[in-house]
Amino acid sequence: MTPVNLRFYIWELFGDFLVLLAWSAFYLLIKLWYEWQTAKESAEKANLLAESSQLQMLRNQINPHFLFNTLSSLRALVRIDQKKAEEMISKISDFLRYSLVNKKDTVVTLKEELDAINNYFEIEKVRYEENLIARFDIDPIAEDFPIPSFLIHSIIENAVKYGMDTSELPLEIDVKANVINDKLKIEIINTGKWIEQDINSNEKGTGTGIKNVKARLKYMYPEGYDFKITKDNGRVSVILELTNKA
Repeated sequence: MTPVNLRFYIWELFGDFLVLLAWSAFYLLIKLWYEWQTAKESAEKANLLAESSQLQMLRNQINPHFLFNTLSSLRALVRIDQKKAEEMISKISDFLRYSLVNKKDTVVTLKEELDAINNYFEIEKVRYEENLIARFDIDPIAEDFPIPSFLIHSIIENAVKYGMDTSELPLEIDVKANVINDKLKIEIINTGKWIEQDINSNEKGTGTGIKNVKARLKYMYPEGYDFKITKDNGRVSVILELTNKA
């Protein structure tokens, strides 16, 4: 074999080797990408299942909490005014209908949630009568905004329960909502004082309600949300700012 042919043969072998190396590298990259994609999808599915289970657990804590308080009120009302008790049963039925219809939905429109909250106020007004005043100031644009179901209800329930303990009567609750820069801002204001949660104290605290709100916001809005509580001049204000996840 002449030197020229030898060099040509060596270059040909080297070229074949480069092609084989390139194909091997390409195959390895495809294999690694596929394994990474499979692992990523599995992790995402696991996270979704975990979040779904967590959300369902948190939601399941809400209805029994509300029912316990409502049925306790109803029991007391039956003894003193059967007509109002019947009215309250009708309102409870309407509220539970909303609960059952939306049982499998984690998201509802703000209007749907506010309709249920108005029903809740009607239930509580049967009990508290003129000692409870509820007002709504809702921007029509905000009504179609999607929010986690029963999210606001937990805040409203706390406003009624602890407002009645700390506010001069009548207890006043204002519910406001508008849309600013594609974000829904909800503000719930009640007269009274904020009761801090203290595990070493016998004084009542906000308990499960606010914890549920924060936990659900964490899972539903992992990219960020605003939640703050202000206390000023005998009023407590809870402010939420949510992005549109529709």
